[in-house]
Parts: sequence; C-alpha cells; structure tokens
Amino acid sequence: MVKIKLGIIGYGSWVRDAYIPALKRDGRAEIVAISAKSEATIRLIKEDFGDTVTIYNGYEDLLESIKMEAVLIAVPDEIHAKAIVAGLNSAKAIFYEPPIAHTRALIPEIINELLAAPQITHADLELALVPAVGRASELIKKQVIGNVQTASIRLQSNWGMDPNQDTNTINRLSVWYVHVLNVLLDSTPKRVLLMDGYGTQGRRQSQSTGFFDYGGIWGELKVNIDSLEKLKITIEVVGDRGEIHIDILTGELKIRTKNDPEWDIKLLPGIQPYADWPGMHESISSFLDAVETGIPSYANAKVVANLNCVGLASEESKETGTWAIIAKST
Repeated sequence: MVKIKLGIIGYGSWVRDAYIPALKRDGRAEIVAISAKSEATIRLIKEDFGDTVTIYNGYEDLLESIKMEAVLIAVPDEIHAKAIVAGLNSAKAIFYEPPIAHTRALIPEIINELLAAPQITHADLELALVPAVGRASELIKKQVIGNVQTASIRLQSNWGMDPNQDTNTINRLSVWYVHVLNVLLDSTPKRVLLMDGYGTQGRRQSQSTGFFDYGGIWGELKVNIDSLEKLKITIEVVGDRGEIHIDILTGELKIRTKNDPEWDIKLLPGIQPYADWPGMHESISSFLDAVETGIPSYANAKVVANLNCVGLASEESKETGTWAIIAKST
C-alpha cells in the first residue's frame, strides 16, 4: 500500500499525545517532514524520528516541499490564521485546529479563504465523532424521547482564565460544541443570545453561556473554564416523552422515557485508548479518508464557515445584549 506522505507543522504536546498515536493506529500515512522553531523541540523530533523525517525551521519552507500531499497544523491560536492561509496556498490537503483566527476581524477573511480553496480541508471537530453522540442523534431522529424541547452542553474545566483576548468564550468554543448540538438535532441555529460573565479581564470570560434558537428547540452551551472541578463535558437532551444524557469523556449514554423511567445505560466511547482526547482517532482517520478519496469530510470548509458564523453572531449579541441573527456563509 502506498502511504500518504504527511507533514506536520508544530511538535508540541498536542501533536505528540494526539496526532502521533492516531496516525500510528490508522497506519495509512507516513510522516516525512515536521517544522519546529526551538532547538529543544528539534532535538525532541530527532530523538523520536531519527533521520526518517526532514526538519524545517519554519512552516513556510515545509509547505514549499513537494515531498508531501497533506499537512497537519498544530500551532498557537495567534498563528492559526497565517498557517491556515499558507496551507491553503500550498494546495496541499490540510488538517487544522480551530479557531480559524484569534481576532474578530480575521475570522471573515479566513472563512472566505477556506470556502475558495479547492483542496481537502478538515477541521478537528472530534467531539461529534464520539459514538455516544451518533447514537443519541439516531434516537432523537426516531423520536424515542418525543419532540425535543432543549439540548444543552456543559463544559467545566480548570484550564484557567484566558484574559485580554479579542474573541469571547462562546465564539472560541462554539465551533466544537455547537457542532455537537447540530449533529444531535440535525439542524443549525437561527440566532444566538450570549449571557456573559464579568469576572475576567477583557472580552473572554471564564464563565459564559450561549443560547441557540433551533426554530423552536433551545440549545445551550454553558462554560466554566476556571472551575474548581476537573474537566467534565456533559450533554442533556430533553424531549416531551423522555431525556438523554451523555458523558463525552467516558462515552456513557443514558436514556429514560415516561414509559420506561429507569435509566438505560450504555457505554459508547470513542476509540480507546484515547489519543489524548475523545474522537481524535476518528477525526484523523476521517481526514485521511478524505485525502484518499477526494471527497470532503464532515468537517469541511462549508461546515466550518457556518459554525464560525455562529461565533460571530455571539460577538454581536455581546455588543447588543440581545439575540443576534446568524448569517449563512456563501
């Protein structure tokens, strides 16, 4: 089998703990080049790969190489926009981490760049690939819990404050979490209302809630990134005949109905052991599927563009203090 020649931009802990194990498990790609800036990181690459990869000091040089057909990008938020555009200009297939930009002004520009790009692009929207989410979506479509009234996601973590940022917390995180709501409800929201905290310096508050109008179904993303509790991501979907609960980190799916009020509990996690985060194995494999077939993945440019429009509307809601209509990407 001819392997996909792959380059990686960045070699931090996320690459080592998430990308590398997922690539090894899938087995269809060969890492041929990595870019890194610091001497310490370059030494680490040499320790891990010996002389089997070419090391570049900058991602621009890596992207100019004809050795590879696809690139994974894992850089700090403030470099995302530049690295994504450079990847798009290289014509190589790219796998990248949200957010697409670190400022409100840049987001529309990168949306347009993504939509205009001819190659495969794949955002790492791994959470919706947890099997418990997919199974819950099937149950909701079959109306096992009746007509859905509300769908909410709660994220709490001890990641700590992130002050003096240009985007709000819901904008920063909604690409992943609203995507999960969209998958569960098989729909996209029409408008958003931001109920922001006030305890953190700057625009990005440690505690924040976004409400999303799915045309009669209310979605909610409630965030506390400076919690005393450890990381927890839970979902609750309530219908007029029952409810579904999901623990994203464990893959636990619980369902009960008025006809059967005892919890029916199943364990449907992502592929384990996790490549640092639930759904990462599945996300990497989905990208490689797209590279092989030329068929855009579930995390294609249009999906990402529309999710970023949700984030931009949350910024408008923050300014106005009321509901903001979500624009559609073109």
